[in-house]
Amino acid sequence: MRASVLPRASPNAARAPFARADARLQSARSRRPVRSARARAVASDAPAQPSSGRLKSFATLPNVPAERVRWVDDVEGLRAATDAVRALGGSGEASTSARAPPCIGLDAEWRPGDNTPVALLQIATRGEVFLVDLLATAPRSAGEALNDATDELLQAVLWSEDVYKLGFSFAYDIKRMKASYSHLKVWSERSKNLVDVKQLAFASSPSKMSLRCGLAVLTRQVTGFTLDKKEQCSDWGKRPLTEGQIAYAAADGHSLCLIFDKCLEMILDEAEIPRVLREVIDLGEPLRGLPRTVKKIRVKAQKNAKKAAKRGGQGKMCQFARETPIEKATADVVNSLDSVGMTLSGGRKGAVELLSPDVPIRSKNDGRNVDTWANAVSVFISVGKPQTKGPTSFWEKDGELYMKWDGRSAGALEDDVERVRRSKSAEFTGESSGPASTDNALLFMRRPPGQFVFCGRLEALKGDDSSGESPVLTRLADAERLRASDTYFQLIGCRLSERAE
Repeated sequence: MRASVLPRASPNAARAPFARADARLQSARSRRPVRSARARAVASDAPAQPSSGRLKSFATLPNVPAERVRWVDDVEGLRAATDAVRALGGSGEASTSARAPPCIGLDAEWRPGDNTPVALLQIATRGEVFLVDLLATAPRSAGEALNDATDELLQAVLWSEDVYKLGFSFAYDIKRMKASYSHLKVWSERSKNLVDVKQLAFASSPSKMSLRCGLAVLTRQVTGFTLDKKEQCSDWGKRPLTEGQIAYAAADGHSLCLIFDKCLEMILDEAEIPRVLREVIDLGEPLRGLPRTVKKIRVKAQKNAKKAAKRGGQGKMCQFARETPIEKATADVVNSLDSVGMTLSGGRKGAVELLSPDVPIRSKNDGRNVDTWANAVSVFISVGKPQTKGPTSFWEKDGELYMKWDGRSAGALEDDVERVRRSKSAEFTGESSGPASTDNALLFMRRPPGQFVFCGRLEALKGDDSSGESPVLTRLADAERLRASDTYFQLIGCRLSERAE
């Protein structure tokens, strides 16, 4: 599938297809009077949360016209999208009014599953939507030209300080993309000017719009239209996408721009808009700034845990009543990747806390050098002096870092070794038509008496048909970030051999 190239239009012309839809937005506005002091800076007719009796009267958000949706899966399409994004920060869409600052809506889709790569990135301006097929452009196997063009586009999107990047909990999408395509250079810098539209709606609405809602509900509250979410959990890794999936993806991205503009309309004093936006950017997602839902869930879980801990009778603490066995727990692999190269405290318990920060875990102390999770296996390696040979060796080839691990000699069970032998990193599962692998292998290393360092993911080499007693050959998927850590040389760098022994 090739990228369709369309002539660029002026901002006013681009909004024309949505003029009729915009005219209907007034029906969703509430006439609730402003009562709070904070609300004096915002419009008194800003939309309040609609009652349940009115929900059925809201129309579905119109689809983005097909001629404004551009499928991107080659270098030409990536460059066109990059030029469009860069134009927003220049004179392309810049406005003299603070009510229409340059912005892009961002969303991402992937096939349901713990270890599936991000398949699609939506980049929406006020006039058009680019659907970037990351499965075709971002994996290493796509080639250097496509990887470089994808990197250039993502840098234009995430690094720009002149354009507001709109998302709905998009920070997790970024973490997922980083885990899927860790070899891209864009992850070397933090994203700038990310606006969470849920935070913006709360800040700009005098009715203090609830943060406990999804994008569909937020769109309905702010714009008066509903989003059709039927395709949300469909197979985004399958190609070609259906017409319904394409329409859904485009509408999801474009709705963020609509919400952004409507929220800015609520603020009466135009001079206040830059300050409000800066505060929203600093707050980040509701998880950090106003963590209502998550905080309530965690408080409730803590109360339940305390009750369960006392079920041993007479107020005696029951250690295991509140803990999940590690073999039944799910390791948070995606979020843990931010800690590659970090020294952990508390020995192996520190590794468990890294992979499950919110759920108490009961791990086994059975003398093995691995922890087995429901979706992962943690490998723990202790190394001695550089000249000391052990069951593990490292070598480099073509910029990649490899490891040979003799798990059986190190005390691992045969099942543990086989799980490592099946391990995959997320950026490679997109080429498979079968179900995504749940066998993540994670490496933790230390030089006693020091603490363990998280070294990222292991990926078994393709074509390694060895089994049983044979060592496992793996690639360190997050080697680039690991090399940047202070502990890399003493753990691995000083032990590199010319080739696998």
